[in-house]
Amino acid sequence: MALRQPLDHLSTPLEDATFCVVDLETTGGSAADGRVTEVGAVKVRRGEMLGAFQTLVDPGEPVPAFIRLLTGISDDMLIDAPPIGAVLPSFLEFCKSTVLVAHNARYDVSFLNAALDRAGYGPLDNRVVDTAALARKLLAGEVANNKLATLALHFRLPHQPAHRAYLDALATTDLLHCLIERVAGYGVTTLDDLLNLSFTRLGKSFSKIRLADGLASGPGVYRFLGANGMTLYVGKASDMRSRVRSYFYGDPRAKIRALMRETQSITGEAHASTLEAEVAEARSIARELPPYNRVGKRVACWYVKFSTRSGHCKLSPCRTPKDYEGFYLGPFKSARYARSLIDALRDAFHIHRCAEPRSCKGCAFAEMGTCAGRDPREHRAHVRAAAGACLTNPQPVYEPLHARLENLSATARFEEAEELRRRAAMLERALAALAAIQALLDAGDLVVVVGSRALLIRNAQLAAAVDFEPDRVDAGARLAALASCSSVGRYVPGEVRAEAGVVASWLSRHADEVSLLSVSGSWAQAAGSPAKGLFEPRS
Repeated sequence: MALRQPLDHLSTPLEDATFCVVDLETTGGSAADGRVTEVGAVKVRRGEMLGAFQTLVDPGEPVPAFIRLLTGISDDMLIDAPPIGAVLPSFLEFCKSTVLVAHNARYDVSFLNAALDRAGYGPLDNRVVDTAALARKLLAGEVANNKLATLALHFRLPHQPAHRAYLDALATTDLLHCLIERVAGYGVTTLDDLLNLSFTRLGKSFSKIRLADGLASGPGVYRFLGANGMTLYVGKASDMRSRVRSYFYGDPRAKIRALMRETQSITGEAHASTLEAEVAEARSIARELPPYNRVGKRVACWYVKFSTRSGHCKLSPCRTPKDYEGFYLGPFKSARYARSLIDALRDAFHIHRCAEPRSCKGCAFAEMGTCAGRDPREHRAHVRAAAGACLTNPQPVYEPLHARLENLSATARFEEAEELRRRAAMLERALAALAAIQALLDAGDLVVVVGSRALLIRNAQLAAAVDFEPDRVDAGARLAALASCSSVGRYVPGEVRAEAGVVASWLSRHADEVSLLSVSGSWAQAAGSPAKGLFEPRS
């Protein structure tokens, strides 16, 4: 059975949060074997006590001697005490809609959840603050250990622990207030900051978390800005505020720590849908070239050129496509990437390995029996077959690659097999991405509805977006009036490739959320074109 609804607003200011500080005495051992002998709890808000909860509990078994010595709780004291099953309903009501606080909270919460399970309840769904974990974070090197008694002496707390549940709960309450005062110096003023603090690397930059306060809790693009308003980093998120705050919660990467040090302000740009946010991010990175963004700054400008004219059939990397000549696969980020794809296609088809097939006269590959240039007609057929497979169904490419991979493995040529596998996996991913983009290009004007937004995708780019109103039938006309995008000819320009990849990937990941409103062309993709991970390593 559900106990209660969890707290909805984790960004609640600490002064408005209600804490239930709890402590248990038990028969010892683990939660599976031990039983609760006493429950003590204090409910506080803004430093004021709102209520107290205290009761002995009949554990249903004798109290071990060392527990009697430690706590002073004997079997005689528990004769008239209620069993835990009778205590739980009133305790659950007492801690309802609060944040649980305990010292070494895992221990107390595990005993409570075990008792709840035995009584037929579900586990606690309250958020939990562990004062021991907070003390370890804030007082490292300042105290000998993080025991409640040690911390009570260190802070000279009004209440001192005595291994009794209620007194220890009072001492933990005092400790909580001292720790909240301490963390305020780091800019921690909200509940979500406090809850995440145990997992955070506190540093000089943590106080900058306040820069995220003005960001919206919805989809959008955020920017970390440095001196003079220079864009340092651009990112997108479905919840900008939560995502930006996560950077301050102890990201171990040196690059992120450096970014935090340089950041002077953070801005957010809200969008109505995550697709609009992802496209805006890609455009911003390409335009602003933020130094801390790794992906998206280089425009893809290399192609694999298929020359299929008689007497001049070959595959070659190309940087300047021509509208009137050959077929171009791409674009890709580097010439090295394009050459690797060419090598993969040569592994699958008998395609000439010389730079210039027309001038090949007994090249080194011919001497090894691997040159396909000796028969021009057969060579031209293989080049055309490779181009056709890349354009339509790539299975004729994958089958010979897989067969060759198995042959190399069977003959213990493992290094060659690994090189071939990497090239083949690269080719599979590239062809799958390009096939998805080509499907969008073939679709022409594609109008889809996602939530409350109607989106026009033209030339594989997000051309326009408007609010969708089911009662109105002019969504397409309104989108067309706002449409703006780059044109695409016989090959995909590099500046279009980045955005087209974002749109295609988003549509694939959110297929269940998308409704098709209209399409001017044909939006279809060959069954064998999506990547299936045929050449990825298997564990």
